[in-house]
Amino acid sequence: MRYSYSIIDKDREAVRSISRIMDQYHEFICVGTADNETDAVDLVLRKTPTLNFIDVEMPNDYNDVSAFGVLCELRKYMKELPQFIVVTKSPKYAIDAIKNDVLDYILKPIRPLDIRKAMYRFDKRMNAQADMLCIKSYGDYRFVNTDDILYLKADNNTTDFFMIGGQKISAYKTLKHFENKLPESFMRVHNSYIVNSKHVSRIHFGKAKFAIKDVAQWIPFSKSYKTNVETIKNSLFTANALCL
Repeated sequence: MRYSYSIIDKDREAVRSISRIMDQYHEFICVGTADNETDAVDLVLRKTPTLNFIDVEMPNDYNDVSAFGVLCELRKYMKELPQFIVVTKSPKYAIDAIKNDVLDYILKPIRPLDIRKAMYRFDKRMNAQADMLCIKSYGDYRFVNTDDILYLKADNNTTDFFMIGGQKISAYKTLKHFENKLPESFMRVHNSYIVNSKHVSRIHFGKAKFAIKDVAQWIPFSKSYKTNVETIKNSLFTANALCL
């Protein structure tokens, strides 16, 4: 799964240091930087990065030393805040960081190990959030466990979720909308299909089709998504499959 991140810091050396370290994490892409509160709020609202590195000691519009005002301002407009990692020279803001539920608190100078630990925290938090998915259809909110989803099928501008037990749930969003919101076990294999690799029971490369456990029909895959199909095959070998 791909994630975006931003860096909010007036210290250019710190920005370069974080960028160099994050270059090692190929699933992350930087969508921008900011060096003051106003630009930081604008950046997060425009680009909606999943993860944000923020120095709490930077100038803002209210002559206050701390930039936790960024988080307060964003809460006025966003239903759910993205993840924030505080990066600063002083430990004195740790209590405020805890109150604001930041992902991690890193002291400068920044070490690669500190970022690595933060990435493990990020994975843990995102995986915990990914266990449940809200499928909204007008005023109807359906909360489902992602492990119960077998596959998704595009139907014009809507998406059908096919569940364990044969239930079908329709959502008034495109397949693309859900593609980057689902856990990593979900792979796009066709313009019209995303499959949950946990439920794949057979891959027929000659016919370019999948078999899904307890589903009678085959799911097609296309050449343009062959890399994802290979990833599913390899993950099944790694998990528990022995090919004889």
